[in-house]
Amino acid sequence: MDVDPRRLRVLLTVVRCEGVVGASRALHLTPQAVSQQITGLEEELGVELFDRTRRRLSPTAVGLALAAHAERIEAELVAAGRAVAQATGRVSGVVRIAAFQSAIRWLVIEALPILRAEQPGVIPMVIELHGIGVERALRTGEVDLVVEERDDDEPEPIASGIAVRLFRRDPYFVVAPSSIARTLQTPKSLAGLRWVAAPENTACDYALQRLAKRGKFEPDIAHVIKEFPAIFALVAAGEGVAIIPELGLGDARGVEPCPIPDFGARKLFLLQRTSKRGTEPAVDAVASALSRKP
Repeated sequence: MDVDPRRLRVLLTVVRCEGVVGASRALHLTPQAVSQQITGLEEELGVELFDRTRRRLSPTAVGLALAAHAERIEAELVAAGRAVAQATGRVSGVVRIAAFQSAIRWLVIEALPILRAEQPGVIPMVIELHGIGVERALRTGEVDLVVEERDDDEPEPIASGIAVRLFRRDPYFVVAPSSIARTLQTPKSLAGLRWVAAPENTACDYALQRLAKRGKFEPDIAHVIKEFPAIFALVAAGEGVAIIPELGLGDARGVEPCPIPDFGARKLFLLQRTSKRGTEPAVDAVASALSRKP
């Protein structure tokens, strides 16, 4: 009995995504097309691969067994791609890169010419995605490469089946209106100032708490803002001071970094799927271009 390997890939994605809707996003197909592929595979095999009596689609024992075979086939295809890449020095394919705004603006965009010059067969697709849900999107195949940030005090990301590479350390700076920036030279000089703070549990939030502890002050939070351009606008308007990683300073207008000694950095990681047969060569090419960006 012949089994269509393309339908096996659809089956594996539905299992990973725990449903048709998530699989459709990962495969860039309509939910109807995904359902048709699963139905076609069931008709080919003469067996039900999913239990449809429950609210959530769940694989049967046969469905799980086939998904395990599909995962091994996927790993072998990755190995085949690596063999070709090693023999020819060339790779190809679409690589979906998930990143946050400052990484897109100052890392991803500037790495694209390097990638295109070295691997013209690789087609990068940049997706703004960060925080909750990004690791799941990586696991299910909705994205292929993730740029993730962690503060110095946070542990390195660790997850089964995901390769993690630290590729940049991005020092923090306190930014203030140009009129007062040079007068702020120590952590203690920040006491009593208002802050344009980052959301809780983000890298810049950890940095502010560390700086406040060093300066022995309690931050007066005036605003809580996620994106750097809005932070710069509020700081320039005199609404407070803020913490910005070095990478974000390229968009600064009307503000200056203060001459405060080093108080840490955020670490930037690249995350990609891996298996016993390694990582995908096209994704490796993108990761390499990003890692070599000055």
